[in-house]
Amino acid sequence: MMKGTAFDIIDAQIHQPAPPLPLDDAVDDATKLLLNVEIAREAMDSVGVDAALVVAALPYIDACVSRYPGRFIGVETFAATGDDLARAVERARGDARLVAGRLLVTDFRTTELSPAFTQGGMDAGFAAAAAVGLPLFLSTHGQAAAMRPVIERHPALTVIIDHLGVSQHPVSPARADVWDRLDGLLGLAEYGHVHVKLCGAPLLSAEAYPFADTWPQLQRVIAAFGPERLMWASDYTRLRMAQAGGPTRNRGCLYAETLFMLLHDSALDRAAKEAILGGTLKRVLNWSPPRR
Repeated sequence: MMKGTAFDIIDAQIHQPAPPLPLDDAVDDATKLLLNVEIAREAMDSVGVDAALVVAALPYIDACVSRYPGRFIGVETFAATGDDLARAVERARGDARLVAGRLLVTDFRTTELSPAFTQGGMDAGFAAAAAVGLPLFLSTHGQAAAMRPVIERHPALTVIIDHLGVSQHPVSPARADVWDRLDGLLGLAEYGHVHVKLCGAPLLSAEAYPFADTWPQLQRVIAAFGPERLMWASDYTRLRMAQAGGPTRNRGCLYAETLFMLLHDSALDRAAKEAILGGTLKRVLNWSPPRR
């Protein structure tokens, strides 16, 4: 845990990082994976993050969990539909490297609901996850309100809405009002099995750190769901994409900034910070890093 805190800080979403310049072709794939594990571990150590959920392909998840068991755990993004999706969910539930699954219910490039969702291709996956107890992260990109029928059909399903339920650049199209679909998320607060990944807030700001203009909207989310249903995530590789740099330097938004805007905020009390920065994740996903 970070010096000065008495609680674990857990990042609820990192992707696989990579060096800014490609490695020589002589470097084998296994070594490249291990290097990318160390890049992630070093980034976490540099800002004081104790553990992280790895949202990536299974080979990278395996490399992270194998090298640093207890610091990393995986979230598998499912691409299958129908019965194949149900079987993938059931397999994931029995995989010790994984703690949850993820479904891309929208196309992040357009923010439109995916045909797999609208045509029922994900229905078997939702049912299977509810039956076996696998929490699901749902990537909605502004379409959180469309999740209501799924949430109502599956009260036993643990749902975590990604990215504050809104679309975020640079991967999604820019919006005149970045918060215009927040009400769709807030309308889901009445369902106790719905949680929110507090992720990407710096990208919703028109200001520099500490991104003060985001706080009126973040306070609405905190008031609606409560800290005990929120989990912080950096998504730091995407934050780095927010401002293009040179071939070896890309400042973008810093990993530390997305953490410190919460950790050092005077409006949140210690109990709220402990919940948002790791406590909610540990309880909801039933996973904790070992004490160090």
